[in-house]
Amino acid sequence: MKKISALVLACGTASGAVAQLNVPVGVDVGIYFPQSELVRDVWGENWFRIGISPLSFQTPGNWRFTFDLGIMRRSENDDSVTLIPLTFGFTKSFGRDMKMLPYVVGRVGPYWGDVDSLTFGINKSQVGWNANAAVGISFDRRFYIEGRYDHYSKFEGLDFSGFSIAAGIRVFEIRL
Repeated sequence: MKKISALVLACGTASGAVAQLNVPVGVDVGIYFPQSELVRDVWGENWFRIGISPLSFQTPGNWRFTFDLGIMRRSENDDSVTLIPLTFGFTKSFGRDMKMLPYVVGRVGPYWGDVDSLTFGINKSQVGWNANAAVGISFDRRFYIEGRYDHYSKFEGLDFSGFSIAAGIRVFEIRL
């Protein structure tokens, strides 16, 4: 009987501890500005970007693990490009004021790219590498804005690296 009571108590304690670990997840939208003049000439100077990420930066303190999944697609005339980076890294926020909490993020990981371009004579999909760094501010643990730089490995000689500005909102929590 004591073993059963101990097991029930252990399960109840563990489930209580797990129930307290909620990971906020946010969705951001922004504008991406490619650096390469060649890329801008063909696909334009600003692209729409959407991303999803756990909001680890909303907890002050030590460095925390994070990841980001983003999507950018741009089409002009007979030329289209899609970039989908999935990057992993660490984030840290500074200060204790939850109304306005600055943070930094660094991540690296693969990206999948697809280019269909008559201009460059490319019709190819491939996997490459992305590294990105961002600085931002979280407001009331609900909204955030950030500036970010993405470095992409070259795609058939094309450099899709660039800057973005995004705004995001906390949309749900995952209970772990």
